[in-house]
This record gives sequence, structure tokens and C-alpha cells, in this order.
Amino acid sequence: MVLAIAALLFQFAPGTQALPDVALAPLAPAAKSAANTSTSTKTASAAAQSNGSAPTTPVSATLTATAFDSASQNSQVLSTVRIPEAQPAKPIQIIPVERPSRRTWLILSIAQHGAATFDAYSTRRALATGATEGDPMMHPFAHSPGIYAAIQVGPVVMDYAARRMQRSENSVLRHTWWLPQSVSTGVFLLSGIHNMNVANRR
Repeated sequence: MVLAIAALLFQFAPGTQALPDVALAPLAPAAKSAANTSTSTKTASAAAQSNGSAPTTPVSATLTATAFDSASQNSQVLSTVRIPEAQPAKPIQIIPVERPSRRTWLILSIAQHGAATFDAYSTRRALATGATEGDPMMHPFAHSPGIYAAIQVGPVVMDYAARRMQRSENSVLRHTWWLPQSVSTGVFLLSGIHNMNVANRR
């Protein structure tokens, strides 16, 4: 009885079946080609070492041809670029504005202030002989030394006006800047001469 059951168990036990060699078949040519390539590489390296030269790596002909084609195309594109020639710049002509010299202004200023001082001195001389001051603006300072400082206000104003006229953009004012100082100097000189005549007559 036991033998019969054991015979049945062995009859229905699953057997292992071998899988078909599907995945290994395509690898065989690749393995062979890799082996051939490695063998040829080793042979070339050995030959190079025996000749005393360094081993060289193979260069792809396709990549070399592509590189040459791209280089030729770039050179053709660059050859079509035209850089315009630089045109010479036109020289800019600067016309200097004629400005009167500061030295002349200083000379007229000194002359004007000197004439004003002479007018103050002559006024003091005339008042000492009994004359009266006819200028209402100078009358408060006529009997004091402060007349020498008070009389310089007019020349300072004329100096400022002449200096502004020198720097004016108006050509007429720029060419007649000397008039305020010159006229003021003349007025002070005439006034001083008149005061001296009055003092001498008395």
C-alpha cells in the first residue's frame, strides 16, 4: 500500500523544464565582436609599443567630416560679413567768445575809486572854507571823515555793473561795459575840480 502511494507521488511531482536560450543568443555576436575588438586593440597596442611609438585611438571618420563641413560653413558666413569703413569725423570749429580783459576793468576801478576819494577830499576842503554840501545823499557825512567811506558806495555799484556787462551774452553790452566806470570817474573828477575852485575862491 505504501509503495503504491509513493509511486503515485513520484509520478505527479512537477519536473523542471529548461528555458529556451532566447536572451543569450543575441549576446553571442556582440561578445564575439567585443572580443575581436579588444583583441585587435591589444594587437595594435602591442605593435605600437614594439615600434616605440605611443598607442593611438581611432578617430571617427564621420565626426571628422562633420567638423570640416561646419568649419567651412562658418568661414563662408564670416566671409560674407562686411564691416563698413570708419568715416573721418568732421572737426568741430569752436569760435571763442571775445571777453574783455580783467586788467582793464581793474584799472578803471582804481581810477574811479581814486576820483571818488578826490571828490571827498575837495568837499572837505570846501566845507572848511564855509561852503555847503549840495548833494543830499552826502550831506549827513559832509562834516565827518565818514564821507570817504560813504562816497565809495557809488563806485562799487558801478564796478559790479561793469563786470556784469563784461560777461553778458548781449554783444552791445559786452562792448560797452566800460561806460559805467568811465562816466562815474568823470563825474567824480568834475565834482572834485568844482569843489577845489570853490575852496580857492574863498
